Amino acid sequence: MPEAKQHIDHQDEQQWIAEAQRDPQGFEPLYNRYYDEIFRFIYRRTDREQLTADICSQTFYKALLNLKKYQWTGRPFVAWLYRIASNELNRHFRDQKPVFVIEEDKMWDSFQEVEMSPDIESLIQVFSLLTDEEVHLLELKYFEQKTFKEIADILDFTESAIKMRLYRLLERMKQMLPP
Repeated sequence: MPEAKQHIDHQDEQQWIAEAQRDPQGFEPLYNRYYDEIFRFIYRRTDREQLTADICSQTFYKALLNLKKYQWTGRPFVAWLYRIASNELNRHFRDQKPVFVIEEDKMWDSFQEVEMSPDIESLIQVFSLLTDEEVHLLELKYFEQKTFKEIADILDFTESAIKMRLYRLLERMKQMLPP
């Protein structure tokens, strides 16, 4: 069962950001609110707890260092954190292939929604043929359970572009899976 999403008021978030921009100790509410979510996202790519903790720490450190440059654009702060985390993951995996952790219970629920029932081996084989960006899109939608709007904010696309990319990707995946 998916975790209930905590609703955060954008005014509260903007206030936390403004406080943190004035005084780095004000970063704590943002850190506390988003740490677990960013940690889970990174862990799905590393499958190693210590490495995840290191990359997550680096993500929040870079966010804190660059917070004075951050400007509210109407997109949630967490979208900025996802971009930083993605960049840190890319930096780590420059010389090696990333690892993708597939949680079977979430996978089955998610792919039954789109009328796909692949066996695990077939799905792993299909995932290995996808680009990192395609896997990232699937991760955000089905494993992180983000809305199309949230994904659009994170990936810096329009909502309609995300819907179309996901639709085309799922159709292609269906064709790649054995009958």
